[in-house]
Amino acid sequence: MYTYTDSNKYIEHATSYVAEGLDKDHTILYVDQPQFFAYVKENLRNAGYTEEQVEAIYFINTDTAYETHENFNAEHVLKNLNVFFDSHVTEGCVLRVWGLATWRLQSKKTLIPSIALHEQNFDDFFSRVANIAKNYIIVCAYEGLSISGSLLIELLQTHEYHMTDTDFSPSHLYKKGPVHYTGIAKQLQFENELRNHDTRRDKLDITGKLASIIAHELRNSLTVVQGRLQLLDLTASNRSEATQAQFDGIKKGLTEIEQTASKFLSLAETHVVNQKVINISDLIEVVTVQMESELGKKAIDMHVKLDNTQMSIFGDELKIRQVFINLIKNAMEGMETGTITLHVKDDQDDVTIDVSDNGPGIPDEILRQIGDPFMSSKVDGTGLGLLICEKIIRDHNGNLLLNTEVGKGTTFTVSLPKL
Repeated sequence: MYTYTDSNKYIEHATSYVAEGLDKDHTILYVDQPQFFAYVKENLRNAGYTEEQVEAIYFINTDTAYETHENFNAEHVLKNLNVFFDSHVTEGCVLRVWGLATWRLQSKKTLIPSIALHEQNFDDFFSRVANIAKNYIIVCAYEGLSISGSLLIELLQTHEYHMTDTDFSPSHLYKKGPVHYTGIAKQLQFENELRNHDTRRDKLDITGKLASIIAHELRNSLTVVQGRLQLLDLTASNRSEATQAQFDGIKKGLTEIEQTASKFLSLAETHVVNQKVINISDLIEVVTVQMESELGKKAIDMHVKLDNTQMSIFGDELKIRQVFINLIKNAMEGMETGTITLHVKDDQDDVTIDVSDNGPGIPDEILRQIGDPFMSSKVDGTGLGLLICEKIIRDHNGNLLLNTEVGKGTTFTVSLPKL
């Protein structure tokens, strides 16, 4: 994608782009304003390209292609460009495309989703072109001063590289495949995630190192205490019922400390082990069976929806299972009655699993601290559960997102790369 603000630079870059295509005998399709195209042709002639080469460039007026006399209509635009492109898509050819997108002044509320849909249509179209043509190269140009921040985010998600009048770099928001318009709330969520990413990564790394120290110290002390307790258990006899109750209470407390130490160690682990191919529907089935007895203690139902039963991931099955058990337990702890839903979705390159409940939701004062080390809304909580889940998913090159609304419920969304 090219967002320009200087017309002279724009013409200079367009000329260079087309000239390279002429040198390589590419099929050149050029969508632009007629006056810009006239300047490009003049520059090419002045650079020594023949009239025959210049006339071999296929041109369409951008106002015709994008119907700038009407509201921006993604379906009409695709139809117009299909007519232009189709006749030039031949097997083994290399297409070099330059396209300036234009529109008339209109409501941003309708324009932004229409352009986002156009980008999706264009991505789908050129995916089909790639199956026929040997290769294609395309520059989608936009007049930078006419683009809002929210539209720029949409565009950067659908283009692998971003060029300005003075710079060319990879798009840090690029997502492979067509990106559906998700609305401003999702955009704001994505922007916040981007800003907080480095901070959360640093927190996890620091917490992991701290957890390792704490876990080993706990384990060392536990080994000594448990050893002496076992010796006491073997040598003592004729305990009273009250003494035995105290003795059992001590053992239970030590077991809980052991479990806490294990959580710390889970957070401190630096890599994923025991990786294998995992059928995600099989994994979810095992999780639901494991949780049946705990669900039975409350009036909570659990439903599973699978859009595709054949999706697989690569990872550590025990750790991934631990993530979903933790998320389900969190949902259960937040309500006495209700429904928990696991929805497994086929999301292009990822498997996406929503763990949703219709509980009370998470208040803002707690939401701000969710996932922070050692912060918990539960009296006996360590604040490590979600941190461990986030670390496991991150170690599997995935994402863990949270969406909650007070009075309506909470959804944790796990995304993992699909095989």
